[in-house]
Amino acid sequence: MKRASSDPACRSRRAILALGTCVAGLFSFPRLALAEESPVPISLQVELLLKVAGYDRNLTERAAAHLKLLVLLKNEDSDSARSAAQAQLALSKTTDVLGLPLESTSAAFVDAPALARRVRAENVALLYLMPGFTDGDLAAIAEALAGVSVLSVGTLARYVARGTVLAFDLIGGKPKLLVNLARAKQQHVELSSSVLKLMRVIE
Repeated sequence: MKRASSDPACRSRRAILALGTCVAGLFSFPRLALAEESPVPISLQVELLLKVAGYDRNLTERAAAHLKLLVLLKNEDSDSARSAAQAQLALSKTTDVLGLPLESTSAAFVDAPALARRVRAENVALLYLMPGFTDGDLAAIAEALAGVSVLSVGTLARYVARGTVLAFDLIGGKPKLLVNLARAKQQHVELSSSVLKLMRVIE
Protein backbone atom coordinates (compact mmCIF):
# COMPACT_ATOMS: atom_id res chain seq x y z
CA MET A 1 0.00 0.00 0.00
CA LYS A 2 1.30 3.44 -0.97
CA ARG A 3 1.94 5.68 2.00
CA ALA A 4 0.92 9.35 1.96
CA SER A 5 3.87 11.64 1.49
CA SER A 6 5.25 13.22 4.64
CA ASP A 7 7.10 15.87 2.66
CA PRO A 8 6.22 19.33 4.14
CA ALA A 9 6.02 20.84 0.66
CA CYS A 10 3.46 18.23 -0.39
CA ARG A 11 1.41 18.78 2.74
CA SER A 12 1.46 22.53 2.07
CA ARG A 13 0.25 22.05 -1.50
CA ARG A 14 -2.56 19.78 -0.31
CA ALA A 15 -3.63 22.35 2.30
CA ILE A 16 -3.75 25.12 -0.31
CA LEU A 17 -5.78 22.92 -2.66
CA ALA A 18 -8.20 22.08 0.16
CA LEU A 19 -8.59 25.74 1.04
CA GLY A 20 -9.23 26.62 -2.59
CA THR A 21 -11.91 23.95 -2.81
CA CYS A 22 -13.55 25.27 0.36
CA VAL A 23 -13.59 28.87 -0.92
CA ALA A 24 -14.98 27.77 -4.27
CA GLY A 25 -17.71 25.90 -2.42
CA LEU A 26 -18.69 29.02 -0.52
CA PHE A 27 -19.08 31.01 -3.72
CA SER A 28 -21.23 28.30 -5.25
CA PHE A 29 -23.99 29.34 -2.81
CA PRO A 30 -25.05 32.86 -3.91
CA ARG A 31 -27.46 33.31 -1.00
CA LEU A 32 -24.50 33.24 1.40
CA ALA A 33 -22.71 35.90 -0.59
CA LEU A 34 -25.73 38.06 -1.24
CA ALA A 35 -27.58 37.88 2.06
CA GLU A 36 -27.94 41.24 3.77
CA GLU A 37 -29.23 41.89 7.24
CA SER A 38 -30.45 45.26 8.40
CA PRO A 39 -28.37 46.63 11.30
CA VAL A 40 -31.55 48.13 12.75
CA PRO A 41 -34.24 45.66 13.92
CA ILE A 42 -37.35 45.68 11.74
CA SER A 43 -39.63 46.31 14.74
CA LEU A 44 -37.69 49.47 15.58
CA GLN A 45 -37.67 50.54 11.94
CA VAL A 46 -41.45 50.30 11.81
CA GLU A 47 -41.79 52.38 14.96
CA LEU A 48 -39.50 55.09 13.58
CA LEU A 49 -41.04 54.94 10.11
CA LEU A 50 -44.55 55.59 11.37
CA LYS A 51 -43.35 58.45 13.55
CA VAL A 52 -41.45 60.12 10.72
CA ALA A 53 -44.37 59.67 8.33
CA GLY A 54 -46.36 61.99 10.56
CA TYR A 55 -43.86 64.76 9.72
CA ASP A 56 -44.52 64.53 5.98
CA ARG A 57 -46.68 67.55 5.18
CA ASN A 58 -48.17 65.78 2.15
CA LEU A 59 -49.11 62.57 3.96
CA THR A 60 -52.75 63.30 4.71
CA GLU A 61 -53.41 64.54 1.16
CA ARG A 62 -51.71 61.46 -0.28
CA ALA A 63 -53.47 59.02 2.02
CA ALA A 64 -57.01 60.42 1.73
CA ALA A 65 -59.27 58.37 4.02
CA HIS A 66 -56.85 55.50 4.74
CA LEU A 67 -53.10 55.32 5.15
CA LYS A 68 -51.99 52.46 2.92
CA LEU A 69 -48.56 50.95 3.47
CA LEU A 70 -47.11 48.40 1.06
CA VAL A 71 -44.36 46.08 2.28
CA LEU A 72 -42.37 45.07 -0.80
CA LEU A 73 -40.28 41.90 -0.84
CA LYS A 74 -38.25 39.88 -3.32
CA ASN A 75 -39.60 36.50 -4.38
CA GLU A 76 -37.54 33.42 -3.50
CA ASP A 77 -35.51 35.41 -0.97
CA SER A 78 -35.89 33.97 2.50
CA ASP A 79 -34.36 37.01 4.22
CA SER A 80 -36.77 39.29 2.40
CA ALA A 81 -39.78 37.15 3.29
CA ARG A 82 -38.71 36.85 6.92
CA SER A 83 -38.25 40.62 7.21
CA ALA A 84 -41.66 41.20 5.62
CA ALA A 85 -43.29 38.93 8.20
CA GLN A 86 -41.53 40.83 10.99
CA ALA A 87 -42.69 44.13 9.51
CA GLN A 88 -46.30 43.00 9.32
CA LEU A 89 -46.18 41.81 12.91
CA ALA A 90 -44.86 45.18 14.06
CA LEU A 91 -47.39 47.06 11.92
CA SER A 92 -50.27 45.05 13.39
CA LYS A 93 -49.65 46.81 16.70
CA THR A 94 -50.57 50.21 15.24
CA THR A 95 -54.08 51.08 14.13
CA ASP A 96 -53.70 54.65 12.92
CA VAL A 97 -51.26 57.43 12.07
CA LEU A 98 -52.34 61.05 12.50
CA GLY A 99 -55.88 59.77 12.97
CA LEU A 100 -55.80 57.91 9.65
CA PRO A 101 -56.58 54.16 9.79
CA LEU A 102 -53.46 52.19 8.86
CA GLU A 103 -53.81 49.46 6.24
CA SER A 104 -50.69 47.39 5.52
CA THR A 105 -50.18 44.63 2.99
CA SER A 106 -47.25 42.71 1.56
CA ALA A 107 -46.48 42.03 -2.09
CA ALA A 108 -43.66 40.45 -4.08
CA PHE A 109 -41.80 42.69 -6.50
CA VAL A 110 -42.55 41.93 -10.16
CA ASP A 111 -41.16 44.91 -12.01
CA ALA A 112 -40.88 48.67 -11.50
CA PRO A 113 -43.64 49.82 -13.92
CA ALA A 114 -46.13 47.39 -12.33
CA LEU A 115 -45.18 48.68 -8.90
CA ALA A 116 -45.70 52.31 -9.93
CA ARG A 117 -49.10 51.45 -11.39
CA ARG A 118 -50.14 49.77 -8.16
CA VAL A 119 -48.95 52.67 -6.02
CA ARG A 120 -51.01 55.07 -8.13
CA ALA A 121 -54.10 52.89 -8.42
CA GLU A 122 -54.28 52.03 -4.72
CA ASN A 123 -53.10 55.41 -3.36
CA VAL A 124 -50.22 53.76 -1.52
CA ALA A 125 -48.81 56.39 0.84
CA LEU A 126 -45.84 54.44 2.24
CA LEU A 127 -43.66 51.94 0.41
CA TYR A 128 -41.37 49.83 2.61
CA LEU A 129 -38.66 47.83 0.82
CA MET A 130 -37.30 44.70 2.48
CA PRO A 131 -33.75 43.30 2.03
CA GLY A 132 -32.92 41.52 -1.22
CA PHE A 133 -33.15 44.29 -3.81
CA THR A 134 -30.24 44.82 -6.19
CA ASP A 135 -28.93 48.22 -7.22
CA GLY A 136 -30.55 47.62 -10.60
CA ASP A 137 -33.93 46.96 -8.96
CA LEU A 138 -33.63 50.12 -6.90
CA ALA A 139 -32.66 52.29 -9.86
CA ALA A 140 -35.63 50.99 -11.86
CA ILE A 141 -38.02 51.57 -8.95
CA ALA A 142 -36.73 55.12 -8.45
CA GLU A 143 -37.20 55.89 -12.14
CA ALA A 144 -40.72 54.45 -12.18
CA LEU A 145 -41.74 56.37 -9.05
CA ALA A 146 -40.45 59.75 -10.27
CA GLY A 147 -43.44 62.09 -10.06
CA VAL A 148 -45.45 59.62 -7.95
CA SER A 149 -46.49 60.84 -4.52
CA VAL A 150 -45.20 58.15 -2.15
CA LEU A 151 -42.79 57.96 0.78
CA SER A 152 -40.43 55.08 -0.01
CA VAL A 153 -38.34 53.62 2.80
CA GLY A 154 -35.55 51.04 2.66
CA THR A 155 -34.50 48.58 5.35
CA LEU A 156 -30.84 48.90 4.32
CA ALA A 157 -28.66 52.00 4.32
CA ARG A 158 -27.49 51.56 0.73
CA TYR A 159 -31.08 51.83 -0.53
CA VAL A 160 -31.26 55.58 0.07
CA ALA A 161 -28.38 56.34 -2.29
CA ARG A 162 -29.98 54.11 -4.93
CA GLY A 163 -33.43 55.66 -4.90
CA THR A 164 -35.54 55.42 -1.73
CA VAL A 165 -36.46 58.59 0.14
CA LEU A 166 -35.46 57.18 3.53
CA ALA A 167 -33.39 54.29 4.85
CA PHE A 168 -32.00 53.07 8.16
CA ASP A 169 -28.46 52.68 9.42
CA LEU A 170 -26.67 52.10 12.71
CA ILE A 171 -24.22 54.91 13.49
CA GLY A 172 -22.28 54.98 16.73
CA GLY A 173 -24.40 52.13 18.01
CA LYS A 174 -27.61 54.13 17.52
CA PRO A 175 -30.28 53.85 14.80
CA LYS A 176 -30.13 56.70 12.31
CA LEU A 177 -32.47 57.74 9.51
CA LEU A 178 -30.91 58.64 6.18
CA VAL A 179 -32.74 60.88 3.72
CA ASN A 180 -32.32 61.56 0.01
CA LEU A 181 -33.72 65.08 -0.41
CA ALA A 182 -33.62 64.99 -4.21
CA ARG A 183 -35.66 61.80 -4.22
CA ALA A 184 -38.04 63.23 -1.62
CA LYS A 185 -38.75 66.17 -3.93
CA GLN A 186 -39.33 63.90 -6.93
CA GLN A 187 -41.83 61.83 -4.95
CA HIS A 188 -43.64 64.81 -3.38
CA VAL A 189 -42.44 64.11 0.14
CA GLU A 190 -42.07 67.25 2.25
CA LEU A 191 -40.56 66.53 5.64
CA SER A 192 -40.59 69.25 8.27
CA SER A 193 -37.30 70.91 9.15
CA SER A 194 -37.60 69.73 12.75
CA VAL A 195 -37.33 66.07 11.76
CA LEU A 196 -34.76 66.67 9.01
CA LYS A 197 -32.36 67.95 11.68
CA LEU A 198 -32.34 64.46 13.15
CA MET A 199 -31.42 62.75 9.87
CA ARG A 200 -28.29 62.33 7.80
CA VAL A 201 -28.66 63.75 4.30
CA ILE A 202 -27.42 61.51 1.47
CA GLU A 203 -26.72 63.05 -1.93
